[in-house]
Amino acid sequence: MLFQNRQYSVRARLHRHKDGFSLLEAMTGMIIFFLLFGYTVKALAPTATDSHNLLRGVTVAMNACNWYLNDLEKRINYLGELPAADLGENDVTLLFNEDYFSDIAMLRNLQATSHISLEGDLYTMRIVFRWGNHDADENRPHNFELARLKTRPGI
Repeated sequence: MLFQNRQYSVRARLHRHKDGFSLLEAMTGMIIFFLLFGYTVKALAPTATDSHNLLRGVTVAMNACNWYLNDLEKRINYLGELPAADLGENDVTLLFNEDYFSDIAMLRNLQATSHISLEGDLYTMRIVFRWGNHDADENRPHNFELARLKTRPGI
């Protein structure tokens, strides 16, 4: 009987060591996994950038257009009306430089055009952003347009 218990005890100890991982093995495995996972994510991240860049580009364009229309509204409220030179179709691309918009460089080959008209006491303000994916992208496949109506102050 003593012999059988001793055999069982030896088997139990051998079996116990074969069942699991030690803490050191588990930690080493986790470190290797996270290192490989991190490098894999970094390597695969550029493949999803087309849609991501488009989304970021539209966000930048939306913020810049909103800024421009807010500025026009402030000028109308302050001056009472816009100068005649601002009415009609104007190229306002030079207003959107990296000094004011740090992410504007994302919008490759940007072209910004404003369309402002005055009918009676109602201003119709519209700005159109057109940009491409690359610096040499002349056809500018992406665009964003924002428009507002504004009355002269005091009406």
